[in-house]
Amino acid sequence: MDRETTERFDDVTRRFDVVDQRFGGVDRRFDGVDQRFDAMDQRFDRMDLRFDRMDQRFDAMDLRFDAMDLRFDAMDQRFDAMDQRFGAMDQRFGAVERQFGTMELRFDATDRKIDEKFEESKRYFGVLVERIESMVGLIAEGHRSLEGQLHEFRAWTETRQTP
Repeated sequence: MDRETTERFDDVTRRFDVVDQRFGGVDRRFDGVDQRFDAMDQRFDRMDLRFDRMDQRFDAMDLRFDAMDLRFDAMDQRFDAMDQRFGAMDQRFGAVERQFGTMELRFDATDRKIDEKFEESKRYFGVLVERIESMVGLIAEGHRSLEGQLHEFRAWTETRQTP
């Protein structure tokens, strides 16, 4: 080979070495980028784990909310039952109140009847008292008459016994 070819060959080899060095730099840069991507992958994996833990926590919270919802439903059912009981009690109280009203009407009627009987008795006894007064008046008058006659009889018997 001649010198010129050798020089060219050497020049091409140097150029290949320069290109090879440049590719080595690019390879190092790609390795750096690849390391950065690996670091990003690790970060994403850690974030994914954190999201999984957060998801588990949210699931636990959902279970707690579901349990609370069940408790609220049970409380709501109890309140409904209490409302029904209070409604039944109101109905019973209404029935008792109506019975008391009926009893009050009966008591009022009984009071009126008692008042009527009392007034009737007062009238009857008033009549009896008037009769008794008239009889007592007659008896008193009879008694006075008898006393007068007795007095006269005594006077007459006294006059006859004295000779």
